[in-house]
Amino acid sequence: MNHSIRFYDNLIPAILGGDKTITIRSASGYRYKPGSRLDVLRDSNGERVAEIEITAVEAIHFQDLNESHAEREAMSLTALKKLIAEIYPGIDHLTVISFKLIQ
Repeated sequence: MNHSIRFYDNLIPAILGGDKTITIRSASGYRYKPGSRLDVLRDSNGERVAEIEITAVEAIHFQDLNESHAEREAMSLTALKKLIAEIYPGIDHLTVISFKLIQ
């Protein structure tokens, strides 16, 4: 079975450049497990662009997002909180998925 994770197209360059090392998802992000390798797919067309390895999966509350998370997401904290609020409106329980680029 081929496991994958989708990212918005505008986030792909930061992943490929090694600047984006986490993704913040809804609580359903717990289906990803440390040590898993996933194909990174472009959200717009499903194109495979890379492979990552999950290094950690942690629960977090929206209000606990901080500058460290923003830096690992390759954006400002304000931009990160705005994006998360747009993607997951009204959701407080989130999952931080840490990863490293394999290829």
